[in-house]
Amino acid sequence: MKQSEPLALVDAGTLVRPGPLGRLLRLSLGALCLYVFVGVFYDVEWTTIQSFSSLDARLLVLLPPLFVFNYVVNIGFSRSWGQRPFIASVIALTVFGAVALLATGSLNSPLLGIPLNLWLGYFYGHLGLSFVLSALIATPGCEMRAIPELFGRLSGKPSQEHTCPVAFITKIDEWEHSRSSG
Repeated sequence: MKQSEPLALVDAGTLVRPGPLGRLLRLSLGALCLYVFVGVFYDVEWTTIQSFSSLDARLLVLLPPLFVFNYVVNIGFSRSWGQRPFIASVIALTVFGAVALLATGSLNSPLLGIPLNLWLGYFYGHLGLSFVLSALIATPGCEMRAIPELFGRLSGKPSQEHTCPVAFITKIDEWEHSRSSG
């Protein structure tokens, strides 16, 4: 699935649940995402774009949302919005950057820093929570379906599943399943 393709949800029970290795991987990725989430807001100057200790750290934090933001939003909210979430984010952040530049003469301003860090906080918080929850309840397929699955379990209505767009996670789940089923 490409980020621009329609959402491809399947019925509950279609995909394999992760085994111990898949769950450990999800827990590790969740811990990493939540570490970044805390880091976005931990710095006293979190309201500026300079809140990360170096340019390299900022680039590392900014790259994942550039590639998977639409997956997080579309799969997590069970909506087929295509690339609109990312495009809307880029437009909004560009507008905030232009306002910051015009108002203060610098991009390193709370006028851009607050929206940018809130955007990053949403991304890493939602993804991190989903990874951890997915590890705990063994959500089949994509970790972004963990919150809907939990609600489905609590309400007694099974939630739909989605194949993980990150191929290596799917391969690990399938490998574990084939080993356990003989």
